Amino acid sequence: MLSGCELLLLMLLTPPLLAEISHIPLARNRILLDSVELLQQSQQPPQPPVDVPADPATPVPPQRCLSLQRYRKMLKDIDDVEDLYVDVPVHIALAERQKKRFVLNLNDTTPLTIRFSAPVVRKMYFNQTGSALRPAAMASGPGVSGDTLVLPCALRGQYDLFVQARQSGALKVDALAQHPHHNWPLLNATHRIAIRTQNRVRKREMIVKWDRSKFDYHAMHYCLVIQRIVPDTPRLTFTHFCQAVAAFVDQRPLSPSCSGVSPLDLVWAAPPQRERRLNPRHSLHVVCTGKRRQQMLRRLLPRSSYQLDLFGVHQKRQNLTMRLATTQVRFNRTQPLALRQQALALLKIGGQHGTQIYSFKVPQVDPPVEHPVMRHLLIPCSGSEIRVRLLRQRNEVWQSIPIFSPTYIRQNGVLPGQRYQMRFEPSNDDETLRAQKVMVALSSEALFRTLPELPKNITVFNVRTRCNRATIAWNGSPDERELSYCIIVFNLPQRNRSVVDATNYCMDFSPKQMVNYKNFEWMTCRERQQSPQSIDNIETETILNLNPGASYLVYVTANLSMGKPLPYQALTLHMASQCLDDSHESFY
Repeated sequence: MLSGCELLLLMLLTPPLLAEISHIPLARNRILLDSVELLQQSQQPPQPPVDVPADPATPVPPQRCLSLQRYRKMLKDIDDVEDLYVDVPVHIALAERQKKRFVLNLNDTTPLTIRFSAPVVRKMYFNQTGSALRPAAMASGPGVSGDTLVLPCALRGQYDLFVQARQSGALKVDALAQHPHHNWPLLNATHRIAIRTQNRVRKREMIVKWDRSKFDYHAMHYCLVIQRIVPDTPRLTFTHFCQAVAAFVDQRPLSPSCSGVSPLDLVWAAPPQRERRLNPRHSLHVVCTGKRRQQMLRRLLPRSSYQLDLFGVHQKRQNLTMRLATTQVRFNRTQPLALRQQALALLKIGGQHGTQIYSFKVPQVDPPVEHPVMRHLLIPCSGSEIRVRLLRQRNEVWQSIPIFSPTYIRQNGVLPGQRYQMRFEPSNDDETLRAQKVMVALSSEALFRTLPELPKNITVFNVRTRCNRATIAWNGSPDERELSYCIIVFNLPQRNRSVVDATNYCMDFSPKQMVNYKNFEWMTCRERQQSPQSIDNIETETILNLNPGASYLVYVTANLSMGKPLPYQALTLHMASQCLDDSHESFY
């Protein structure tokens, strides 16, 4: 019973007390029964705000993380704790089915090997979360006693290792900061692998390709480390793959989750994909491709440089990693190669789909001419048919017929300063393998300064063939400069007779280099015999000492006193295998 004074005081304070309680939030308007409930409330993890349901009597069940609960239950059940240090073995005695917890703290990312002297049941957790690790296990065998756990890349942090003995006895636990196959002999061997890239700047894509590893290629998987080079920022250098994985994980901190996925699973367990989207806000990415030797990268930043490091992952040696190749690429639109004036350039045609594009600019001529022109000399190296297209601002201004021998192109109506593009491609699919290179020369003058002028018809004719000699003829050069001709003969093996075309117009036809070529047979050089202004400007030559039944490849070259020689169309001679006498001959 309350006294009268206390009852009066309670009546006086009731209105302010009610007003104060009405302003306090509902969550705080509770009466805690004792200190035990207060302790339980402080230990509960903060719950995210949820919408209050319409019916206040319906409770909202809190979210539960089963893997985290199992981990905490193991912490509660196993109170026998032992600290584990790298390179410091621990010797203990365990009874049958006895449980023990080992705590290992790593200050740096490194490969980790944990060895047990006896078979045990074990489970490992990382950084006091519910993420259970699944390290590779090595069974006992020659040189391996007991069980061994291998983490190819152990991130820095705390590792909880729960162990249960299968039988009574002594147990030795040893943690090593190295891979069990760190002394594999091929790790220090020289290994050359080329990395090739193709930029698609408009789509912000890059295709990366590399050669197959020659070290156990049947068991080698690949991981690509892509690092964007930021100006005024030190570039990261990785001595081993684990450092790249640590830097990749650190730049994207992960909140604890109930999925049981560890940070390493983002690298190791991610399935290979044909294309990967890079996060532009991150400067480092790690992409594992499995056995695939190419990868498409998307969402790259134009006008940026990227460092590509290729690592191999040996699947038969507990994911042993090794550096295979490294390169730096510039992700920018590829500019066509610029051609120079009065220079015979050797160009490749082996681009994507067998097409290659080169550019050139019409030079300024001093003094200016009334009708400027551009002359092009095209020499397909292997005598294969190619097509040439001249483009200006993506518009075709000239298209040639398929050419297979040295050919001149005259381009009229050009203006100084204009830029053109020259597009090469094989004439058909059958010529793709042969059409690999072409020689190109440009000139804004009437003649090439260091190259002789070839006639319109550059065919070399077989006039007469005897048992051991042949007479050939060709049209003389219209060039009025001092000029000479060289006749070069190569012996064709019998297995290549009428089957393989051994023509090569891109050889060095200088006399000093000809004698070093394979199957070289004979060579002679002489001055021109006919005048360029003569109507019958035909040159002839007789080749002696040929073998009956043999096949020969004959080149005729025009040579200036200074400069490079140019070849006529090659001629193949097939000598008769049987001759009755020296008078036997054939005419063509």
